[in-house]
Amino acid sequence: MPEIDVNEYAKILYSRVDTAVMLKRAAIEGGDWEPQPNMCHHNVSTWCRHMSEYKAVRGWLYFDLPGLNYVKFLAHSAVQTPDGELLDITPSDASRDYPFIKSGLSEEKYAELVEIRGFGEIHCSKEKV
Repeated sequence: MPEIDVNEYAKILYSRVDTAVMLKRAAIEGGDWEPQPNMCHHNVSTWCRHMSEYKAVRGWLYFDLPGLNYVKFLAHSAVQTPDGELLDITPSDASRDYPFIKSGLSEEKYAELVEIRGFGEIHCSKEKV
């Protein structure tokens, strides 16, 4: 399996910013378990493992940085409900919500990029691609 070229992948994400959605925040609990801040991938995997009707959706939060010549993508995971709604189940103290773009990668490729290679954040020039 060839390794993903991060710069090319960032350009692909940037070309898809018009597909970004705002995630609906959802406070959930599962017995004695609660999602933890800053652990979105783990939270989503745990929830979906116990609630099989939900699906893990891997992707990126999109930050357009005013005054800078690049944008930032931050790795993030959400859950998809049985009726197709995307929810952010990870507690956050962020000052605002940011658009979410689906990764377009398989679970394995996303894990390789984010967890194994450590690309939790990637950047892309604002120049047209």
